[in-house]
Amino acid sequence: MNCDMLLTWMTHIGEGSWVSFRKAVEEIADSDSNLHNLFRKLRISLSDLEFADFFINDTQRWRMLPPVLGGLAVQENTAALYGSRTPHLAQKLKNAAETHGCRFETEKLQNCPTLIRVVGTRENIVAIANQIKVSFEPNNARKVAREVPPISHILETATEEPKPRNWKVRSFDFNKSAWVDGLLPNTACEFTPTYGYPKYFVHKKRGRLLRIPKRESFYAAAMLKGIRLIEYEFNVLKLSTPLFAPLPELYARAACLCSGRPAEILNGRIVYSDITPEIAALLIVSAGQPHPQISLS
Repeated sequence: MNCDMLLTWMTHIGEGSWVSFRKAVEEIADSDSNLHNLFRKLRISLSDLEFADFFINDTQRWRMLPPVLGGLAVQENTAALYGSRTPHLAQKLKNAAETHGCRFETEKLQNCPTLIRVVGTRENIVAIANQIKVSFEPNNARKVAREVPPISHILETATEEPKPRNWKVRSFDFNKSAWVDGLLPNTACEFTPTYGYPKYFVHKKRGRLLRIPKRESFYAAAMLKGIRLIEYEFNVLKLSTPLFAPLPELYARAACLCSGRPAEILNGRIVYSDITPEIAALLIVSAGQPHPQISLS
């Protein structure tokens, strides 16, 4: 499907409901698309690459983010364009890159807007940003990584709620790497009503249910149990998580902004590339995981 058309529509209206997003995707999707999977993949790519925020403040709404030229973590002479974008802005960037002697690059990926990058000196990239009137962030991933909310703080400040009545409940069993029926202690749990959306909690001792978003609930439970979910390979600058435990959204955004590309699925894990040791440590420790053991083997 034409993801750039979707991005242009989202930029023009600025914000909307999850229902409006799905309707827009349905209108431009290929006829043989699996819409449920497409909604999820597009949401992930648009969020991870800092185009838009979804489910703001636990609502069913999305909003576009301001345009920014963000420098990549290990490529100091390269910046990618994120946030609200129209074909007009992309053309302005291309023209400005040519004016300042920089290389303008595009890359097309499935279920993702075209990736746009400029390659040149720091001074010229700053001049380009000023010319097209967008902000410039030298190391976008590090900026976002420093703002991620620690899982320990999320757990400490989570609201305790009573057990929902007559809702189906499942708990995550880390030994089986799967959801199981029933309520288990010290793990993530999901309560689903007959109609409507599920709620996610961490079920602590003495029956306390702490309301926490789904992704964060996995890491809060892993922290309580002392389970390592995140792996970091220093020699290749790759960070990975199990498929069942994707990074919380702001964490995933910081990881993807390191390379300016979406994560890959390899050998049953979600893999992020070009993660510097500094950013890896920020994300892993904030996620309540053991500090990364740097190994050159």
